Amino acid sequence: MKPTAQPRPHTGARPRPRLRLLPGAAAVALALGASLLSVPAATAATTDPAAPKVSAPRTSPTPGFHGEDRYSACDKDLSGDGPGWVGNGEVTFTVTGKAPAGTALTSSFQLWDTTYGGKRTNHSGSGTGAADHRAYIGSDLTHGKQYAWRARLSNSKLTSPYTPWCYFRVDRTQPTGRIRSKDFPASDSGITPTKYPGQEGTLTLTAADTGSGAACARWSTSSTSSVGWKCSDEATDLHVVRLTNGAAKIKFRPPTWGTTSLFVELMDNAGNVSRPVTYSFYVPSNPRPHSVFGDVDQDGKPDVLVPDAAGNLRKPGVTDPRIPANSHHGAAPAGLGWAGIQYTHRGSLTTALVDDLFAHAPGGSVLYRYRNGGDGLFPGESAMTVNKPTTCLNTAKKPIPCADHGAGDDWSGVTAIAAIGSVTGDSSPSGVLPPSSLLYVENGRLWLARAVGVSRFADATLLSTADWSGYDLLTPGRARGTDFPTLWARSKANGTIRAFALNSPSAFANPAAGPVLATLTTKAAPRVGSDGDLTGDGLPDLWSVSPTGAFTIHPGKGTATPHPKVTGFTAPTP
Repeated sequence: MKPTAQPRPHTGARPRPRLRLLPGAAAVALALGASLLSVPAATAATTDPAAPKVSAPRTSPTPGFHGEDRYSACDKDLSGDGPGWVGNGEVTFTVTGKAPAGTALTSSFQLWDTTYGGKRTNHSGSGTGAADHRAYIGSDLTHGKQYAWRARLSNSKLTSPYTPWCYFRVDRTQPTGRIRSKDFPASDSGITPTKYPGQEGTLTLTAADTGSGAACARWSTSSTSSVGWKCSDEATDLHVVRLTNGAAKIKFRPPTWGTTSLFVELMDNAGNVSRPVTYSFYVPSNPRPHSVFGDVDQDGKPDVLVPDAAGNLRKPGVTDPRIPANSHHGAAPAGLGWAGIQYTHRGSLTTALVDDLFAHAPGGSVLYRYRNGGDGLFPGESAMTVNKPTTCLNTAKKPIPCADHGAGDDWSGVTAIAAIGSVTGDSSPSGVLPPSSLLYVENGRLWLARAVGVSRFADATLLSTADWSGYDLLTPGRARGTDFPTLWARSKANGTIRAFALNSPSAFANPAAGPVLATLTTKAAPRVGSDGDLTGDGLPDLWSVSPTGAFTIHPGKGTATPHPKVTGFTAPTP
């Protein structure tokens, strides 16, 4: 039998788990008062100043409540919701001894089963001098029971007083759990799934534990067991969830169609971790995928990506540390962060549902394509090199010598890149995005590279021999009243933003000749861009980032049908 106690009032954000009475707990509760009164008295010890001194009693692993991040190495108080728990494994008792130099010390540890009438056992410590002394306890501890221990030190003549009693409870079992979901019904349920790739759904986890109570869980799409995780990781890891009343909600967005499995590990308040609970379900392909240029995470809306203070590439305003960066700073070309990198996303080099990411380090010889797995993440290992076109054309599609027009063998002379969309029109009757072409400025001249494969361009068309090196290239999509994509160019010298239609190559002859939409200086906005319609009104928008990092949307104004035509911008929306 063992003592139990009612939980003490708790004013935190999450209620403490209510302890469940184990078999025989009713009798223990009646006997608890008597048990406390029967605490064994300390053996008489000398107060001689030369006697050994013992201090700092501590239990390892530290008893506690993992679900509340609350621990005590020596819990001396039996009030409230009881002492902390230790899990399945060896328990170590440690004290620190002190005595005159050269004095040999031995330690004696006493373990007490606090059940009414419970026995006491003595254990010799491992230490022999004025240092730490330890006792290792294993099979002597029984699941569900409460224990206390104390220790004292002796030399050949004198013995120290005992330390105070340190209380703890023991949980030798692992928690168990099950998963259910209406959004993602189990593969063998016979229920037709309704969620598609990119759509978030909820799975409900319920848990049970015969000892300390289930505390938290960690989920993954990998069957490999994780090591070293803890409940407090919830603050930085979206895959860790705390349980309330034995249950938790798991939010999941499948990146692709097909059979998917989640593997969930449960942890109880004693720190015991369960074997993975497996839940498999099928995600059907979307029969009518809603794809738009600029979308990176399959939510049917264009997305903005900007470097954060640490050099990671993120959506603006995302500050939750649990949400992973779209691309970590180490994944950028040269591995030094995205702040100084030329990058762009608008479609892919093949038909796709979402954007890939293209990146080039200033002066670098390589252009990279980062493959999007459908979840909007661009890890470094997904980067592939993209060829530099060796066939050069004029706007009449006639071959011209590349070298004679400033085109090098690699990308080292490129100062700006912009994925612009489809050269044949951005409409997507098949439901997927057509291949996107790439605008780039090389040695001051503006070129258009046409895609023909996963990481390959067929040729490059020289659009302008004028000097485009002083302009930012922005790709809003259809913004000139036709189905063809538009280029907005911001002058770094005076901040004017002008529009150029891709279906009119002659318009690119002079970057200072297009119609002016707005003026936004580099001093006010060092970084500007456009990824399409951010406000949902059918018109592409402009965005900017101030020197302090403030992100602002400048809504486009004009007409949205039959194809968007932007004539300027309304007051910005912070």
